[in-house]
Amino acid sequence: MNVFGKNERSWRKARKRGVSPIIATILLVAITVVLAAVLYVLISGLTSGGVGSKPIGSAFTAGNPIASTCTSTSAQTIAAAAITGGCKSGDFIYTLTVESSTVNFGSVLFEVKTAAGTIATSTVSASFAVLNIAQQVCAISVFTATSGFAMSSTWANYGLTTTPTFSSSSPLTGLYTIVIDMGSATATTGTGLTFVTLGTGGYSGTTSLSLP
Repeated sequence: MNVFGKNERSWRKARKRGVSPIIATILLVAITVVLAAVLYVLISGLTSGGVGSKPIGSAFTAGNPIASTCTSTSAQTIAAAAITGGCKSGDFIYTLTVESSTVNFGSVLFEVKTAAGTIATSTVSASFAVLNIAQQVCAISVFTATSGFAMSSTWANYGLTTTPTFSSSSPLTGLYTIVIDMGSATATTGTGLTFVTLGTGGYSGTTSLSLP
């Protein structure tokens, strides 16, 4: 006679019991949430074109600026016909080449900062302009005496006609140059000014170079 038979059968039955339906449901929900989170992270990594996802310093580089004076044939107003210059005649200017770029016009904002790191004071004729290889204005932002030397949004105007050839989605390639009109005839060489490029529209961070 097996005196342990009843206890052994009870023990085996206990081993065959599974988790309760409530615990099973909780586990399934937890696993689903974890898998969804992992999938979201993977998809976000593959579609990394969102705001601030790429450093601007690796996508845009401006060349060394050259100081000069805006010539008499230049003008800073976008007109119906193609214009040249992008600066006011007689103003002190800096000209920079775009050395390397994989961005669009709408991917960058420009600033001029002082040696103290503050936005430089601007005047009614201060401006940034992008010129093509024919020295025609493709985009321009003009500042006032109160706005400061910084773009708060993408280019105020695009050229070359009343129905602009260029837009924020146009590629800003190495074929273009940047003209900084300092807003007066007074030279600013050696004053510690810095040209700053800020990334926007899918780019983040800044890149800068000293103005001579």
